[in-house]
Amino acid sequence: MIDPKQIAACVVGAVDWQTEVSGFCRCPGEALHTHKTGKKDCRVSVDGAPTIYCFHSSCAPAVTVANHKLRCAIGQNPWELKLPGGMLLRNGDVLQAGGAVLPREVVQARARAEGRDAGEQLALETLRAVAERFKPELFESFRWPFAQIIEDSPLLVSERDAEDQFRTWLRLWPAHCHVWIGDVYSSGRPEHRTHFRPVAEWYQIGPAMGNFTCGAAFKPGSYQRSNANCDGTRFLVVESDTLAKDEVGAIFAYLNRRLRFNLHAIIDTAGKSLHGWFDAPRSPRIEAQLKAVLTVFGCDPKLFTYSQPVRVPGAWRDGKLQRIIWLRS
Repeated sequence: MIDPKQIAACVVGAVDWQTEVSGFCRCPGEALHTHKTGKKDCRVSVDGAPTIYCFHSSCAPAVTVANHKLRCAIGQNPWELKLPGGMLLRNGDVLQAGGAVLPREVVQARARAEGRDAGEQLALETLRAVAERFKPELFESFRWPFAQIIEDSPLLVSERDAEDQFRTWLRLWPAHCHVWIGDVYSSGRPEHRTHFRPVAEWYQIGPAMGNFTCGAAFKPGSYQRSNANCDGTRFLVVESDTLAKDEVGAIFAYLNRRLRFNLHAIIDTAGKSLHGWFDAPRSPRIEAQLKAVLTVFGCDPKLFTYSQPVRVPGAWRDGKLQRIIWLRS
């Protein structure tokens, strides 16, 4: 087996590899460029259909010739790449743990569906496989059962009444934020503007207008709960429909202690689940990686849609109080 990265280097010269399958290189038609050439204007990818991409259009004839040469050289030789976690990329197919094969066509289809290039998608598939093997260790090493979460809270909040629970939660938000509170369908019509209010107004009203909120604040004047109307202030709310309250705490502890995502509050939804309120990821790349890992761990990926409804503390659900059980001091 050969390394396709070596073949690529023979065609385009030195490559600054950014992932296992993609990196920046010198354009084979650089002499034809009619504008200044930047260091990241040309990129080569060896997964799927090996391709040289260049930002400039004037070099297209030379790039076409180089692409033909690259694809012929890689296609005529058996090859494999070693990936993190003991995985292999062999002739474009991902060999996962246990011998399962993820064909390159699947990787490429997922990449198109999620709007990213195949190299990024391959990195995420690798991360998912590593997370799957880490799951047993996660739930053993970071175990944080329900009773222990309440006992460990820096501030004693679990026994506060409904009004105090709600006002305590409001303090998570900057004072200028417009927060949505309502029922699932309290959105979409002009009369729903009353469910989008500044934090100061909610202090006066309370949570009587519904059992739900969002992990994001909204632009003033909004009446539709959508990502397009979010104002950029947001929390990542982590929850699972499949893990018990004594299990999901391990994920909260892992995010907070190992990955250093600030945990602000944990809310008992008065149902089967707990919601952990964290700082949102700082970049789309980190967000995509975190979503991939948390989905493997059993968390709900819909909550990466920041306008998704989540339970608000201080409201009642079938006679039980939705409440904060852990609060950062």
